Amino acid sequence: MAAALRRMRTLPEILDDIGDALDPQPPEEDEVEEIHGHLRDDLERLAAIAIAAESRDAEVLRLAERAAGLQAVDLPEHFRDRVLHLRLVGAVANDLLERLTATRAIKQVA
Repeated sequence: MAAALRRMRTLPEILDDIGDALDPQPPEEDEVEEIHGHLRDDLERLAAIAIAAESRDAEVLRLAERAAGLQAVDLPEHFRDRVLHLRLVGAVANDLLERLTATRAIKQVA
């Protein structure tokens, strides 16, 4: 358990990952896989926060379910599709982070 907690990214790191995914300038082709990996970990962390907070908020539950579905999806093969998928994952992570903040499951992060 302690090892899992140590490898989890901090909230500022999650914000950076979301920013990387949603930046109007797409990442370099060789960066997409790394950012995607970070975002998968970020979604895992945010879902863990929702569970630990015992959130019953319908929007948090919907977003956590959406996040779980996205975590199971591999990156598409073509660069354009990869960027679109990356942005979708980033948008869900952003929405979940905002909703967890709004419901006070986590403290204000920005």
